[in-house]
Amino acid sequence: MYLETNGTRSGARNAAGTGGVDHLAMISSDIERTLEFYTNVLGMRVANIIRNRDEPSSTHIFLDMGGSNMMAFFDFPKHGDAPVVRGIGAMHHVALKATPQQFKGVIANLKARDLDHDIHGDEVRGSVYFRDPDNILLEVRSDKKERQTA
Repeated sequence: MYLETNGTRSGARNAAGTGGVDHLAMISSDIERTLEFYTNVLGMRVANIIRNRDEPSSTHIFLDMGGSNMMAFFDFPKHGDAPVVRGIGAMHHVALKATPQQFKGVIANLKARDLDHDIHGDEVRGSVYFRDPDNILLEVRSDKKERQTA
């Protein structure tokens, strides 16, 4: 219905479109714990930390995921820390791309911190699934073969 038999999108060309992900915005129960996890386990760089313009008690952090994409987190200290209920409209997981070397590094960091994870494939190529401190399901995947050096 949505794809032609050759795998392309069906229907008239629409003038609207997007250029990719600018940032994903999620809610953190503890900004410091979130920063520690994403910078030390996943190697993301802190790009910006600002006060949330909609709620002054809230911090808004931006982490560079690579590839000109950002992951943002808010905290809402005045709203408590009730977890989200999974359902329609909820996010299932975030999948991140990695080179084979980055992929091995993530797995090594997970093991060094004794964090639960599930590898689909091997430690060079495939997917590794794990959860962040707020129980967000993350996937890091590498589908490229590791370069052999002579």
